[in-house]
Amino acid sequence: MVAFAFALLLQPCALANDVPAEGNLTSSQVEARRPYRIPRIDAVPRVDGVIDDGEWGAAARIPVDIETEPGDNLEAEVYAEALLMEDGSTLFVAFIAEDPQPERIRAFYRDRDRAWSDDWMAISLDTFNDQRRAFEFFVNPLGVQMDSVFDDINRREDASWNAIWESEGRITERGYVVEAAIPLKQLRFSPSTAEQLWSVEVVRHYPRGTNIHIRSNRRDRDISCVVCQYRQLQGFANLHRSRNIEIIPTLTTAAAETRQPISLSGDVTDSSETTDSDDTPADGRWHGGDPDPEASLDLRWGITQDIYLNGTLNPDFSQVEADSARLDINNTFSLYFPERRTFFLDGADYFAGFTNLVHTRNIADPDYGIKLTGTNAGHAFGLLSADDTATSFVVPGALSSDLATLPDTESRINIARYRYDIFSNSSIGATVTDRRGHDYSNTVTSMDAVLRPSDQDTVYVQWMRSASRYPQAVQDEFQQAARLQDDSYVVEYRHSDRRWDARVAYEDWGSDFRADLGFINRVGYKFFIANMGHTWRWDSSNANGSSSTGGPLGLTRLRIVADYDRTEAQDGTKLEEETEFIINANGPMQSFLFGLFGGSSTYWDGKYFDERFNALNFGFSPGRRLRLFFGYRWEDVIDFSNSRLGESKTLRAAARFQWGRHLQLDLEQTRQEFDVEDGRLFTADLSDFRTTYQFDTRSFMRFTLQYSDNRRQPALYTAEVQRRSRSLTTQLLYSYKVNAATRFFIGYSGAGFQNDSYDSIERTDRTLFAKFSYAWLP
Repeated sequence: MVAFAFALLLQPCALANDVPAEGNLTSSQVEARRPYRIPRIDAVPRVDGVIDDGEWGAAARIPVDIETEPGDNLEAEVYAEALLMEDGSTLFVAFIAEDPQPERIRAFYRDRDRAWSDDWMAISLDTFNDQRRAFEFFVNPLGVQMDSVFDDINRREDASWNAIWESEGRITERGYVVEAAIPLKQLRFSPSTAEQLWSVEVVRHYPRGTNIHIRSNRRDRDISCVVCQYRQLQGFANLHRSRNIEIIPTLTTAAAETRQPISLSGDVTDSSETTDSDDTPADGRWHGGDPDPEASLDLRWGITQDIYLNGTLNPDFSQVEADSARLDINNTFSLYFPERRTFFLDGADYFAGFTNLVHTRNIADPDYGIKLTGTNAGHAFGLLSADDTATSFVVPGALSSDLATLPDTESRINIARYRYDIFSNSSIGATVTDRRGHDYSNTVTSMDAVLRPSDQDTVYVQWMRSASRYPQAVQDEFQQAARLQDDSYVVEYRHSDRRWDARVAYEDWGSDFRADLGFINRVGYKFFIANMGHTWRWDSSNANGSSSTGGPLGLTRLRIVADYDRTEAQDGTKLEEETEFIINANGPMQSFLFGLFGGSSTYWDGKYFDERFNALNFGFSPGRRLRLFFGYRWEDVIDFSNSRLGESKTLRAAARFQWGRHLQLDLEQTRQEFDVEDGRLFTADLSDFRTTYQFDTRSFMRFTLQYSDNRRQPALYTAEVQRRSRSLTTQLLYSYKVNAATRFFIGYSGAGFQNDSYDSIERTDRTLFAKFSYAWLP
């Protein structure tokens, strides 16, 4: 039955991207379809941010002069071009961006992958010419690098991918120029001695009155795929063979001290909720402090240019950068945090599917890991095997989730993903994840398909089955059966054209379904959603920010959405029925507005509550050095701790200020006030302050302070709660990076907390740490 349904869906896909024969095209359309030819050179240019005609005279030139956002394929106000050539082992790219007012160029020294709001230019390469995936390389006018992998099947951009490449840039009297050298072994493509046929697009981000995108290719808004609209690039014959190996040794050391502070009454209070160790003696003194050095080794080997092997021994999975702080009060589900660790990031897109069955941050402390990923003739695969000395996982439910930890339990982990490309821009795939240890196991098997029956329509289908075995401790603490097995299904249809977008989806998550290596924090429910949106667009306000050619109030885009969804438990009990309306707008000063208005009937603790919610978010840049954000949400929402309706008001404000080209200040403040019939239930404040001095493109110093303060009225709670709980974490970090893999960190972090037992925040953790990694490319 499943195969028959797949066959019906697949049948129309063969015509999804049919194009007219060349004889039916105009001369300009024929020219636009001809591949660029990239020349082979013998004398390589020096990557120093200076364009020399003697170095770049033979390069292929790609004009970048079509405004595609917010304008609809208009002639750009400013001109840019890209120069391309290769020497058999490296792709050389030069960007030349003209600007009538170079003093308004937004270019600041930033850390890698953090210059998205600056001026920049980028080259995007579909190296398999299969319209599925593209490698993207961005660089700002000062040479700050950003890179990512764009998955056009699942419409996801993964900026955590890092390549090792060179770039230098400088601002000139006429705009800016950038030179880049991208080793071909950093890319994946089909190995061949014959000429390669890739696809390419060059993009310029031009942030002035509005965020303007200028491209080398026209962009048809009636075609939902992106990579399929790239222009082909021909060349790269007889590429030089090399030992495509990266060996990255890493040394990490940390001297950590912890303590359990003595309370006002003279007792020692357990602070394990904020410290890293439950074994700290209860005497209020600092313990530990001895350096704990660890060495690790990572290997990346290109067996062929389209198949890569990654291995690691005693991998360094230390978390150097602090996560963004989030409010976690009056919330019943686990929060999501992204993966940041190097071993898991390379080739991560090979494990991606429509649902998040692979979330490698669940692998906490492995001794080893090995991964094989590759693409060949429309077949893509990923295999990952590791152990984990710390086993923890989410225990999901229909109304809440918990986190289970198995102390002293190691688990073996195996993950496999396969995808086969069919027709134009469609695919079918399968995923298997398996995690098992003493008296514990979880196995998930899944089949999926992404189908595009037309240029505007996409269908997603996924079936999943899990089988789990839990030890007695998990059974007792979380009321779980010893063995669980269940199925889940997801079917979704999306439509997108230049004016209308629509989504209809149905999900059925079995009550006993578990995905311990993914991020599935809710099960035991059926979900239906239908929404429809309409978008109005106006030509760009001019680059100086006036609105003479924009829409009402200088708007460039306005989108309104109506949405209905219903959630039921597996026994048919209605859990939530919700209707909402959404408004999205973009306008002058790079402004955006997001509005959400709606209501729902929501089930909790045997009763239904009529919730009402409203939210407005607004952000803009009054100048090139300042970015401001304001958000306000007011709602009638359930007080989950006490099973009643309350009134919540949440205010969030954020500011980013750039002082000169080197110093950046970031401040984010969130306050939530929650009232019930008898008074103020709680007030929660969260502050996140970061200041970074970027010395150049390679090194920075950053100070981070995160502070939370939760004040409750215990008399209004049915269970005992602390009247006040506060926490403070700080971090001072210095970083020097030669490239994405050769880097040095040294820093200090500290943490403290306060509850009703203390009259001030007591320090509980302090750590001095250092990390050095070196990318050896033999």
